[in-house]
Amino acid sequence: MLDDSFSAYGSGQKRRRPLAVALACHFLLEALAAEYTPLWLSGRTDALSVRPYGPTPLGERILDALELGTDRLVIVSDGWDNAPPGLAGEVLRIWRTRLDPSHACAVVHLNPVYDAADFDVRRLAPTVPTAGIRDAENLVALVELARFAEGRTGLPELRAHLARRVAEFLGAEHADDRVRGGHDTLVMGPTAP
Repeated sequence: MLDDSFSAYGSGQKRRRPLAVALACHFLLEALAAEYTPLWLSGRTDALSVRPYGPTPLGERILDALELGTDRLVIVSDGWDNAPPGLAGEVLRIWRTRLDPSHACAVVHLNPVYDAADFDVRRLAPTVPTAGIRDAENLVALVELARFAEGRTGLPELRAHLARRVAEFLGAEHADDRVRGGHDTLVMGPTAP
């Protein structure tokens, strides 16, 4: 579920950044997921025509998403639920406590807007893992970490995930060093007599 409401306009300094992150997440999810149904808050179906407009009916769109019977719901939104206020939190609370207490459907909220006043991101509900997302490329890692926060995986899985991420990071860093080192060797290596 992707937020293209007026609040996705962002701030004067970072205009449309929340919308850009949602759009990038849309294309990443479309490429990675075996089955993906994009639900923009506005109801638009063409991702390239989205623009920040209208209220934020998060609760209604969450209901639409849960009716699809999905096994994972990823919500990319700044969390300003105002049509009506608080509906998203109530829908998620009732869904989690009454309709899906076994957590058959994983729900994660990724918020592209940092709230400087609280040093945090706005949450939709206490029962839903929420993470700040600055770049869409972090989507996969954040969704995986949310599985741990929600109790879907244990400490061994978290450690394995973090070890893989560190290995990938160090592998990329060492690859960069090899490229730079190879270049340095060519440029600064000893010359033939």
